[in-house]
Amino acid sequence: MFNQFPALNKQKGFGMTEVIVSMLVLGVAVIGFSALQVRALDVTGDSMFRTQAIALAQDLGERIMLNPNGATKYKATWNATNSSNCETASCTPEQMAEYDIKSVTNTAKQILPNGQIKLIKCIERNNYCVYVTWNKTQPNAEGAADSCSNENDTFVTNADCVKLETSLL
Repeated sequence: MFNQFPALNKQKGFGMTEVIVSMLVLGVAVIGFSALQVRALDVTGDSMFRTQAIALAQDLGERIMLNPNGATKYKATWNATNSSNCETASCTPEQMAEYDIKSVTNTAKQILPNGQIKLIKCIERNNYCVYVTWNKTQPNAEGAADSCSNENDTFVTNADCVKLETSLL
C-alpha cells in the first residue's frame, strides 16, 4: 500500500529542545511582567503620597489665609504640643494657629512615611512656602542631598516633597 504522507509517520511529537526554548521564553515573559507590576505599585504609592502631601500643604495654606491675626505664630518656630481643641472651644488667633500647626504636623506624621511639614520664608520673595516631605527628604531649602529644594529655589532631584507658596497677610 502506498502512503501519501510519509513525513507524518516520522513525526512523534515535540523535541526536548523545542520544549526547553518555549519554557525559557515563557519564563522571561513572566519575569518581565512581574517586574512591570512591581514598578507600577511603586509609582502608584509615590503618586498617592504626592497627592496627600499636596492636599496637606493646601490645607495649611487655607488655614493661614483664614487666620491672618495668627501670622506671628505661623512664622515662629513651631511647637506642636498645644492642648487646646479649637474645634469645640473658643480660641484666640494665636491659639488657633497653634492648633493648626499641631493638627497638620500630626496629620503629616500619620498619612506619610516619615511625614513632615514646615513653613519657611520663600527664597527671594516676600511670601512663605509650605514644605511637605516624606521618606528621607527634609523640609528645608539648604541644598543638601536630603533637602527638598536648593538655595536657588529649585527642587533637588528625586526629593520626596511638595512645596506650596502662600502669603501671610
